[in-house]
Amino acid sequence: MADDYDYNFFKDIHKYKIYKDLVNTIDTSSTEFNNCNFDKNDFLEKDIEFAQKLCKKFKYLYQLITADKHNMLTKVDKKYEYTNYWLNYELEQNKKYPLISAELLYHKLKEKDQNFDENNLQHTIHNISEVHLNNMKILEKLYVNYFELHDIIFVYVTSNKSCSTYSNICYEQYEEAIKGCTNPNSSNFCKALEEYRETHEQLLQMNEIFRKCPSDELKKLTKNEKAIREEMDRAVQSVLGIHPSRPSEAHTGITAVTVIGVSLAVSVSIILLYMFTPFGSWLRHRIKRYIAIYKNSQDEIHNINLNSEEYTIRYNSIQ
Repeated sequence: MADDYDYNFFKDIHKYKIYKDLVNTIDTSSTEFNNCNFDKNDFLEKDIEFAQKLCKKFKYLYQLITADKHNMLTKVDKKYEYTNYWLNYELEQNKKYPLISAELLYHKLKEKDQNFDENNLQHTIHNISEVHLNNMKILEKLYVNYFELHDIIFVYVTSNKSCSTYSNICYEQYEEAIKGCTNPNSSNFCKALEEYRETHEQLLQMNEIFRKCPSDELKKLTKNEKAIREEMDRAVQSVLGIHPSRPSEAHTGITAVTVIGVSLAVSVSIILLYMFTPFGSWLRHRIKRYIAIYKNSQDEIHNINLNSEEYTIRYNSIQ
């Protein structure tokens, strides 16, 4: 099953969560959203009431994201991707209505209200498979708990839960999810997990400066070493012409090589891997990314120091 989903919107899940919470507070029975009056021609009689309530909530969510009164989503690309996830998630949570899908509800809604959304959602709303929806739920949980930690460290908010509680959730969810990634670039989901790990690592580095969470309460997420090793093994086999289907030939060839020869071959292989194979491209990409992370961290630290100095000067002058 191809994984061509764009998971980037989860990096802004804390912003969408504000709108989601607002949607959950409305009373759909008193909410006036026209053209959600479905009938037996649209859905089964037992499903109509649920479809109408969901339609009103969906319209309200779209309205909030479109208006974006606090300008939280101005820099977010494809800001409506969350609406598709939200709709699929709500349907998945209400299993009593298996005949209602995201595509069907949107189709019926557009039949009732052709001017709704000005076709902004025309290519956005679609049914998400169970596998990919589960992936999305994992990323949502990871980023929600990440931002809880982020707010403790940067915003100095008081939380009812300890740093270790949020950190443990991040660690357990990530470690379980990464087991399915046998290749660092095997899917968009695995790439999203790696990006999350790097973001999480930066947060832990910044905590070393602000000291808002005890260091021993924050668990570092491990790199997907197994996938990296397997990727290296495949690349080495490709360069040396070793194929898993011919183990006896490979074994005979290897045993005939002296220790010096093996060392030389490995050295040459590593150079060739780096220069001419997908692994080299992958490795160079990782090196550049880590350099960028380091530079960004140094810039943030520099800005923080400048702000601290400015604050100290102002504070002293007031005294």
